[in-house]
Amino acid sequence: MKSSKLILPTILIVVIAVIYFNYFAPTQKLGSFDKFDGGSEINQQINVGVVRSKDFERDANGGIVSFYAHDKNNVEIKITLHEPAPEEIVNAEVVELMGHLHGNSFVTSKVSIIK
Repeated sequence: MKSSKLILPTILIVVIAVIYFNYFAPTQKLGSFDKFDGGSEINQQINVGVVRSKDFERDANGGIVSFYAHDKNNVEIKITLHEPAPEEIVNAEVVELMGHLHGNSFVTSKVSIIK
């Protein structure tokens, strides 16, 4: 009888774990700039690869204010930051951006290093 009482909580825990790991856990998988509307200013999240072969633009204090990134389709776009990015971004491979497409650049309010 005790084992039948454990079945429902076990199933519930498994379902919650599957939902978390499929939808909410950080991933290194690159996104696509195609999902962004160039005229919209609604911020969305995307994972991109950092293009280290191109220069990182810096402000007067040496903080990184823009760099180039590519999506899963190898589309390269200039990333413009509201606030300087951490110096570790120079060595990053994949970063998560929160922002919107504005003309020929992606304006971001948040940058998180994934890998």
